[in-house]
Amino acid sequence: MKILLIPCIVCVSWFSQAQQYDSFEIENGELIWRYTYNYQGPEDSLRSEIVSMIKSKLFTRHVQRTQVGSSGAGYTGEIEHYKVDCEAYGRKYQNTPLIYWKGEWKGKFVVEVRDDGYRITVYGLYFEVRTQASTPHQKSNTRKGPYIKEVWKKGDSTFKSNVLDDMTLMSVALRDAFDIKKYTSPVVDWQN
Repeated sequence: MKILLIPCIVCVSWFSQAQQYDSFEIENGELIWRYTYNYQGPEDSLRSEIVSMIKSKLFTRHVQRTQVGSSGAGYTGEIEHYKVDCEAYGRKYQNTPLIYWKGEWKGKFVVEVRDDGYRITVYGLYFEVRTQASTPHQKSNTRKGPYIKEVWKKGDSTFKSNVLDDMTLMSVALRDAFDIKKYTSPVVDWQN
């Protein structure tokens, strides 16, 4: 019985590890992006800076303070009209799918604040791309759908290999979008 149990544990462990790439993972059949930022300072002062940063973003909506797990206070909100700046990451139009280049994204996020850092979890990512008609007789097209269907086939043990570079692009873009170190506060320190 023990001999049979060990391969099963190894398979389950491999399957759960294989469904992770960069900061993305499949959790309970849902695609989740999760990143932890290290930032020196106590939770109370960090919390006010994070709230200011998140509420200043053009793509965040409905930000609310909430109890997040056992860690304490956090924030939840929605992402709407988010766009990936492909040029900022050196991507070319010819080698980047339209969902990244021209797509608008929406989803939900959770922020957990702790001493010396915070963690962002983004889930429910959904894209919409409108393409122009190439001739006057064609209609413009709209392509939309959940991001999970673009990067993972349900039941597979890994993400689709042909989209890994694009997943890295999305991961870096999200990481930069929620990085408090890349945020300039609108409050000016007049004492200096």
